[in-house]
Amino acid sequence: MSTVKQVRSVLNACALVEAIAAGQPVGVSELARRTGLDKSAAHRIAVTLHEAGWIRPAAGPATRWELAPAFVGLARTGGAASLAAAVRPLMERLRDDSGETVLLAVREGDRLVVAEAAESRRPVRLSMAPGAGMPVPGSAAARAIAAHLPAGEVARWRAVHPGFDGDPALERVREQGWSTNDEEVQEGARAVSAALLGRDGYPLGALVVCGPSDRMPPARMRECGGLAAAAAAGFTPE
Repeated sequence: MSTVKQVRSVLNACALVEAIAAGQPVGVSELARRTGLDKSAAHRIAVTLHEAGWIRPAAGPATRWELAPAFVGLARTGGAASLAAAVRPLMERLRDDSGETVLLAVREGDRLVVAEAAESRRPVRLSMAPGAGMPVPGSAAARAIAAHLPAGEVARWRAVHPGFDGDPALERVREQGWSTNDEEVQEGARAVSAALLGRDGYPLGALVVCGPSDRMPPARMRECGGLAAAAAAGFTPE
């Protein structure tokens, strides 16, 4: 047990942020109920967090709070870096087992980006640098992630990216355990992907095995899809 004295106001602020994240947008009365704080204390902390740029008032006549983009971006950046470090050994094993490049794809708002890459050792290979954006329509990674997202988040993704897969296609991905991209994004390139799930089943990202189409015919795609699904199943979230 640590002998360092805890700062109660910081703990209360953390509790408030967690309560907002769990049910945003949330009014002060509801925040007080969820955190056990009195209403005036919840209001003071909310105003302070707003001044810091971590939360903002949601649209509407009543004052309700939601997480601000700056805070969400900070959490996603740090989370992606931590996730990349945790799954790097899995990516390298998957790269060696498949012989192809393995990418870690994560969501950044409505975008999909590469968080880490383990490049194939073959002289001819596909690759994307960490930080590069990935297309959503036709993407194996987008399909793998969306198959495990709440319906509302999938609907928002479809609104931003028209033509994205319908529910029956995502149901097939869930049943199979991995998704495909059969030259839908780039001619001559195929990919398979499996979602990395948190303890609550929410997708944290996706492992993607990608390679030239002549090395990934349908039978090889199925084999690599199974390898990706097995690697993702071996991920243990912190």
